[in-house]
Amino acid sequence: MTALARRALRAALAGGLAAAVAIWPVGAPAEAAASATVSVDFTKPVRTLSATDYGIGITGYGEGSYITNAPRHRELLRNLKPGRMRIELHYQEPGNYASPIICGGWKCDTTVSADAWIAAIRDLGAEPVVILQVDGRVSAEVNRDDAVALYRHFAASGTPVRRFIVGNELNCACHPEKPEMSAAEYSRRFNMITDALDAVDSAVQVGGPATAWNDLPYIKTFLEGSRDRVDFLDYHDYGNGDEEVTDEYLLGDVIRAYETEMNEVRALARSVLGRDIDIQIGEFNSDHQDTDGHRTLTHFNTLWGAAALGQILHAGGAAYQYGDKNGQLGLTSERGEGGVPRNEPLPMYHGIGMFTGEGLFRPFGKTMVEARADSGLLHVFASDAAKNVVLVNVGAEPLDTSLTLTGLTAGTAAIWQSTGDAWAPHRTGTVDVAGGKGTLTLPARSVTTLVLEEQGLTATYFDNADLTAPKLTRVDPQVNFDWGLNAPDPAVSPDTFSVRWTGKVIADRAETYTFITTSDDGVRLWVDGTLVVDNWTDHSKRDDSGQIALTAGAHDIKMEFYDNGYDAIAQLHWSSPTITRQTIPAEKLRTG
Repeated sequence: MTALARRALRAALAGGLAAAVAIWPVGAPAEAAASATVSVDFTKPVRTLSATDYGIGITGYGEGSYITNAPRHRELLRNLKPGRMRIELHYQEPGNYASPIICGGWKCDTTVSADAWIAAIRDLGAEPVVILQVDGRVSAEVNRDDAVALYRHFAASGTPVRRFIVGNELNCACHPEKPEMSAAEYSRRFNMITDALDAVDSAVQVGGPATAWNDLPYIKTFLEGSRDRVDFLDYHDYGNGDEEVTDEYLLGDVIRAYETEMNEVRALARSVLGRDIDIQIGEFNSDHQDTDGHRTLTHFNTLWGAAALGQILHAGGAAYQYGDKNGQLGLTSERGEGGVPRNEPLPMYHGIGMFTGEGLFRPFGKTMVEARADSGLLHVFASDAAKNVVLVNVGAEPLDTSLTLTGLTAGTAAIWQSTGDAWAPHRTGTVDVAGGKGTLTLPARSVTTLVLEEQGLTATYFDNADLTAPKLTRVDPQVNFDWGLNAPDPAVSPDTFSVRWTGKVIADRAETYTFITTSDDGVRLWVDGTLVVDNWTDHSKRDDSGQIALTAGAHDIKMEFYDNGYDAIAQLHWSSPTITRQTIPAEKLRTG
């Protein structure tokens, strides 16, 4: 039974299951008008994110269709952009290093070689993470020597695997044919394996205990026994286990509990180790069974997956979805589950995709920032660099939503949504932001990703005239500067500085546009990669211009400028058959 399922059962015993787990009374009438206010502060970072915070468990299931050989399955996983993929590998005959290295998951396909699995993971742009076998039916020495031999096998290819998880769910009888192991014995074997691996490669990172839930007593004993040998903590956390709970509970309290439980584990580690340690949820899904697929094969799992992933990331963890092929629990269909054609996305895929973009839109940014909603029906997560906002409306009614965005004054957001009748992300329009405010309506039980583009251009200022030694990056609403004898910012010196502006220019209609620069001194301008203005010389104030035919829509633009003494002027105008010469307005410029 998972930690969350046990918590639900305790709540049920305390006051009756229906009363304990329902956010809204069963059968209660919907409110006449539902609304929510969302506040995002792009100036308040929560944590830095990297690609390695998004992970996938490779199961070895698929009935012949795997990451090693199925083009469509590979394409879809590549579009999710996972930074790491984990797979269990071991020698077919423990202690016999002439025997093949095979997938170690229960009933996975053992005919595919370990080299093929690792090569496929790397080809998909991910770092391989290998689960090392710990099995009480063989000696600790065999487990240790197998781990070293496996490391040497991959190192011999010139690309060693350097991240390992020791064992898998040994705190319970979760897997047939694999006995439980006490935390003390697990720690002893972990130490032997870690010491042996460190002796051959000090760059190796090893974590555990990969418990089936946040089993705090087990984790505590492990940490006390292994201490500085532990590079990261790994445990699994499914939304629902052996005790059925309501959808509302899973989409509400269970999601929010991820952060609570991760904080408990983090506090435990700090108390034992005297330091913080990276935490990864080595497996997550809404259910570890759901044999009839009433959640995992419906849009419910898109909602749940997006909310759970966001909460894990917000709590400072890395998240590994389990798994790529796993019946109703997979990312893509193994054998046509739920009427979804083989190798096509299951609902969980799109839950993760609302963060990663699925190759359709810009992924979630590198900095998670403070975001909150005043409704318990709405989960909200936001990022900077670049600015995305993910909104998960788990309620049965649409939400009229007001946005307050600190750190973004004006811009436009592309709206991408996943709904019950269209699981895959689809573009539904735009939201205009003015004065840091915007409004939109979130469909009932939907995931919405706002891909925000600030009005203006991204400006990088350099403290010399040759576009090197960057000192400042900011968003300039327009290029319309007459600095005179002054510097544009205290970070750079007057008379010898340079600037590069980049972004998009929005053409309302297809026609020929004239771009005019006013500069003192040098200037260059590119539109869609075409050099339109080129006057990289010292000169007093002057206009330079060039023409280019543009289609309606967004086009790449880059302008470079340097000042080499006396006055400094940099201005960018345009005109067309329908536009009288004007400074290009902020609403026609985008940073993205």
